Amino acid sequence: MKTKRMLALFFSLALASLFIISEGCKKKNDDPEPGPVKMKYAWVVGDEDSTHYGMILFTPDGGDTWQRQGEGSPALLGVNLIDVWAVDTNTVWAVGSDNSILKTTDGGHSWTHIQGPKTRTVTDLESISLVGSGDIWISGGNGTVFNSKDGGNTWTVFDAIFFHNGLMQGIHAINSNIVYVTGGIGTRGFIARTINGGQTWDSVVPENNYNRNEWVGVKSFDAAHIIVYGGRSHYVISVDAGQSWKNDSVPKTGGTGGADINSLTMLDAQTWWGAFDYDGIFITKDGGASWTKQTSEGPGGMWLFGIDHYDRNLAIIVAQSSLSLTGKILKTSTGGNIWELKYHSRSWLNKVSFIKD
Repeated sequence: MKTKRMLALFFSLALASLFIISEGCKKKNDDPEPGPVKMKYAWVVGDEDSTHYGMILFTPDGGDTWQRQGEGSPALLGVNLIDVWAVDTNTVWAVGSDNSILKTTDGGHSWTHIQGPKTRTVTDLESISLVGSGDIWISGGNGTVFNSKDGGNTWTVFDAIFFHNGLMQGIHAINSNIVYVTGGIGTRGFIARTINGGQTWDSVVPENNYNRNEWVGVKSFDAAHIIVYGGRSHYVISVDAGQSWKNDSVPKTGGTGGADINSLTMLDAQTWWGAFDYDGIFITKDGGASWTKQTSEGPGGMWLFGIDHYDRNLAIIVAQSSLSLTGKILKTSTGGNIWELKYHSRSWLNKVSFIKD
């Protein structure tokens, strides 16, 4: 009897333990679902090299290794690629010389030429920005600004006269309504904005003749925080959705009057990372009140032309030599404490884009 009671007690305890384990393993209804893991995919674009094909480089691992794409594709023959926008792991857009618009929908295994608007002027397309996957904004030389709402099937071209037929180097769509365009008219800067999807445009005129230097690009963290940057380390920042602007510049960047800010990425409202001439890498974590210079690596004499970040630790910079037709790719996984040379190219490299989704 004692043995049976002990066995019964043993089995009762075992069943109770299994019940507790089973209940503990059940997911509570209010437990948060784990979010999707964002892939560390990025694309880099640059000028054609000795093969006469535009340069497209892809990394599947956050910049440690690089694979060339598009070599031999008719869409890339004789094309210098100037800007790139990676929508997701499959869809990437690029723009470049001679009105070139390129797209891949299979992660870069094949690239196709997209027919842009039939404009009178053949020019270089300098910048591209997307809202989602089908609302596309492009800017370039000769006052070129146009938009597609249907993934590139049809285009709306905006009046080049409003943009003074200037070099519109930067375009940034905060959403489908609010879009900023920046560039230069000769040696002077020009900033334009629409708040109704391009139906009307207004110019932004900073105080104290701060348009005296050409603007290169524009970025935002959200609708309130926008930065326009460019020549001689100058920039203007708005923290109130463009109602007011503060003039500023980054000190001690080198060159005569300061190095050009060629590219900038905003990690949050206060933290901005910039790629400059003269191998300059600068970061601010207090909204521009102070800047820290970080050490570049690899061949010197480079203009750092593009920067994008994956998170606060991982970022990629691309560059072009001021001395030869070569470029380089730098990577940091330490928030910029250490930058590593990851690739050396035989062509100028212009911009980099992590996937945006």
